[in-house]
Amino acid sequence: MNELFFRKAFHGKGAHVDTATVFDGLDWRKAAEKRRDSAHSVWETLFHMNYWQDFMLALLEGEKPGTPERAAESWPDSPSPADAAEWNAGISHFLQGLERAELEAAKDLTQQGFGKEERTRADCLMTILLHNSYHAGQVVVARRTIGAWPPPSGGDTW
Repeated sequence: MNELFFRKAFHGKGAHVDTATVFDGLDWRKAAEKRRDSAHSVWETLFHMNYWQDFMLALLEGEKPGTPERAAESWPDSPSPADAAEWNAGISHFLQGLERAELEAAKDLTQQGFGKEERTRADCLMTILLHNSYHAGQVVVARRTIGAWPPPSGGDTW
């Protein structure tokens, strides 16, 4: 693994839809809709993705974020953003986090000492990559279900 691997993988090159575009063009009200068999709305998923992306980036930036006692703490209290501004801020925050992750990928990937398990920088970046990829797939399924896929930037097919 190297910087180029992470840059491509953060954006789904060759594997999956670009995680930076899964929220494109989705109205904030639609982001609150849930399928009956789904535990979370797209808004809740975005919040959760931001939570753990921030957590891992904090580790990489030398902070010691506290691990929540329960998984529920990494999900929002409401299935809906309060308004378009909150929705757009959540998306912007996510994209800024991806940029921060890309900057981390340009550093020594073998450096150790991140978190309790003394992970390497590559380990932390892989956690971000896999977590975002997993939930981006959920967002695609949810958007298809509520009739809001593909985004204006294109879908996951060719």
